[in-house]
Amino acid sequence: MDTPQSILIKKSIEQAVHTQVKQQQLKEQLLGYAGYHAKLGFPFGELLVLHYNQFNGIATDDIYAVAAAVEILILSFDMLDDFEDEDCIDKPWSTQTNLALNSTTALLFLSVDAIRTTDFPNKDRAMDILIRYALRSINGQHQDLLNSSRNEKDYIEMTIEKSGSLTALACLIGTVLATDDYPEEIETYAELIGLVGQISNDLKDITTWNEKNDLLNKKYTLPIIYLLNHPDEDLQLVRDYYNNKLSADEIRQNRELISRKFVETGAITYTEVIKKMHQNRALNEVKKLQIDQQYMDRLVTYIQ
Repeated sequence: MDTPQSILIKKSIEQAVHTQVKQQQLKEQLLGYAGYHAKLGFPFGELLVLHYNQFNGIATDDIYAVAAAVEILILSFDMLDDFEDEDCIDKPWSTQTNLALNSTTALLFLSVDAIRTTDFPNKDRAMDILIRYALRSINGQHQDLLNSSRNEKDYIEMTIEKSGSLTALACLIGTVLATDDYPEEIETYAELIGLVGQISNDLKDITTWNEKNDLLNKKYTLPIIYLLNHPDEDLQLVRDYYNNKLSADEIRQNRELISRKFVETGAITYTEVIKKMHQNRALNEVKKLQIDQQYMDRLVTYIQ
C-alpha cells in the first residue's frame, strides 16, 4: 500500500526525470524503471525523511526531493548489482542491456543533481555524505563480487560496507539536513540495520532452490560458511561442489539432504543468533538518542 511519503517520493523521482532528461526514449525508460522500483517501496527514502523529522527539520517539500535522490541512487545500484550478478532475467532492464546500462549512468547523476537543486543551506554536506558512503558501498560490492569473504568476520565487514553504508547514507543525510551534524550512534545503528537486513535475506535464500540460490551460485553467506566448516561427512558433497568437483545438477539432486543439514547442523540457529546479536546492538544505539517515542518506535520496526 502506498503511504503519503512514498507517493511524494515517487512524484519527486518523476519530476527529476522530467526536468533533467530530454531524450524521450531515455525518459520513458527511466520512468518505467522508477515505476518498477516504486512497487518495492522506498525504505531508504522513508528512513531519510524519518531522521529529518525526528531532529525537527523544517517542513519543506525539498526533503522529498532528497529522499528521491537516495532512491534514485539505490535503483541504479540495484540495476548494476543485477548485471554484475547476471541476475536480471525477470527485471525490466533485462532487455536492451546497453540502453539499460546507459540509464544507470543517468540515474547516478540525477541523484546528485536532485540534491544540488534543493534550497537546503547545507546541501553540500548531504552530497558529500552521498558520495562518500556510496563509494564505501561500491568497495563492499566489489569485495562481494570477488566472493572472498569466507569467514564470519570478513563477511560481516563486507556486508556492513556494501549494505550498511547505503542505510547509513540515508539516515545521515536526513539528519544533517535538519541539524548540520549527526550523533555517531546513528551511523552505527544504520549500518547494523543494513547488516541485519542482509542476514535476513541470506536466511530466506537458502530455502529457495532456484537460479538465484546462493549455494548453487557458490556464494559465501553466514549459513553457508557455517555449513562448509561443519565436520558432518554428509556435507562433503557441498565442499566438493565449492571446489568444482561436483555439478550443480548433483547438488540439486541432494537438495532435501542439504536443506535438512542447514537445520540439523545448527547453521540456521547460528545465523539467527548472529542476527539477534546485531539487532540488540542496533537497539542499544537507538536508545541512546534523545528523541520522541514515536520516532523511537518507528526506528525499531526497521531493526526487527
